[in-house]
Amino acid sequence: MRPRDLAGASHPHHPWRRFAELTDWSLRWAELPPGVMGRTCHRTKTVTLALGMSQAERRCTIAHETEHIERGPVPPQQAAREELEIDRTVARLLIPSVTHLVDAMTWAAGHLETAADALWVDDYLLAVRLRSLTGSERSYVNRLLTNYVL
Repeated sequence: MRPRDLAGASHPHHPWRRFAELTDWSLRWAELPPGVMGRTCHRTKTVTLALGMSQAERRCTIAHETEHIERGPVPPQQAAREELEIDRTVARLLIPSVTHLVDAMTWAAGHLETAADALWVDDYLLAVRLRSLTGSERSYVNRLLTNYVL
């Protein structure tokens, strides 16, 4: 049995709706280099998503690229730091409840991909959320997930 609807239970963030509100931006789909799931071009106001992604990957990637739009362009020397910050922000937007995170990890017996599926995110974003827990969140998670290595 799948846990209660973890992604929708208290999930106010809708990445596709958020992107759709940016009416002066366009979306296109294309073959992108291996490992690249999306690109944002501020000059042309275009987001390009890679073909062949899963539903969860599409959801996480459009949220990521929309965050790039809202934050604006950054100098190349700040790009790596910006990617990390956006990953953390999107992980919190798409997995706001640590209680739901714990429920999913418990239901999935600690299996990251299965828990990510229950949360409607990809395993990369779930891993980001787990790595970026606050001190109090980490204490809560560790207390409840004592049987799993995170």
